[in-house]
Amino acid sequence: MTDKNSMPPLHNGRPWVSFCMSTYRRAGFLRKTLALIRMQTFTDFEVVISDNDPEESAASVVGELQDPRFRYYPNKANLGMVASFNKSIERSRGEFIVMITDDDPVYPEMLQVLHDLTIQYPGYGMYIGGHDTFFGGLLQARMAKAHVGMNSSLSDWELGAVKTFSPGEFPLAFLDGRFSGGLLWSVAIVKREIALSIGGFPDYGTPHLADCSYLLLSGSRAGCVHINTSLGNRAIHDDNYSYSSANYESIYKAPEGFIRWTEERMPSGSITPEIRQAITHYIGRDMTVYAISIKKMHQTLGVKSPEFEQFRRRFFRLAPMRKWRRKYFISVNYPNLFELFLDFRKVLFPPKIKIPGK
Repeated sequence: MTDKNSMPPLHNGRPWVSFCMSTYRRAGFLRKTLALIRMQTFTDFEVVISDNDPEESAASVVGELQDPRFRYYPNKANLGMVASFNKSIERSRGEFIVMITDDDPVYPEMLQVLHDLTIQYPGYGMYIGGHDTFFGGLLQARMAKAHVGMNSSLSDWELGAVKTFSPGEFPLAFLDGRFSGGLLWSVAIVKREIALSIGGFPDYGTPHLADCSYLLLSGSRAGCVHINTSLGNRAIHDDNYSYSSANYESIYKAPEGFIRWTEERMPSGSITPEIRQAITHYIGRDMTVYAISIKKMHQTLGVKSPEFEQFRRRFFRLAPMRKWRRKYFISVNYPNLFELFLDFRKVLFPPKIKIPGK
């Protein structure tokens, strides 16, 4: 077995996979995440850390590891999260890449599981596992109707089930909620050439749902293999979930930016009326949930925010958001009625269950 403190042999002069990371003044999170990456049982990897802090605060954290697989690059200026992530992709050398934030830890067996999938199911462009979600605060957990601490975000499939999706099948599966627990990019490996061909981390003026656009576009190029096993966790905490008014303009740019960026980069001929409708529905639903969460946080804390109300009125005038205005209104003003409506829908329109062999 390769010593984890030494550089493993490279394939054709490069590691098998590159973890691509951006960080900015979060030494505690960064130290924990890098330590967990270092525990990977599959050791043929590198980590490319792009530091947005002009004071290079991440340098000492990376230096503590004394591991040549961890490559540190100071940006010398704060480029913003999107540009910094894309710097990491440019600097990477792996056949595959993993896009990972400095606060979403991965489990030690992640790369081994995904490497095994590439052997068992060769030729796909993306291989991805399931994940857990960690809520660091009670209030945020309650807002999400979850428990404080760790919660499973696996899909409603058999534990460990493996499903394959062709380039034509993946986009609709992603958009229609078939991955019921959602997908997390930090537990996915994507062919580096695919990541470059789609423009890397989407840059449409805001990071909101850019990771989702990245996954959707990646799976649309050469298909996807998914295993319903937790390979890491998403961390929800005060530092990564802003309810401040300074965030509103960034949220406002997301619906139209997501749709434009994604549709322009989908494979030629793949944007059917069904896919276009699914993309619009996906962004409308997710951004409405986000707006509802801000409003409910204000209600819980007893905060009155004229800035939010002004933003909300403008936001739901956007073309992708107009039909969601009523759902927002019902949810924030009559939450019990909204929950009852959802329960009725489950009875009237139960999810379709595909029977093997049918």
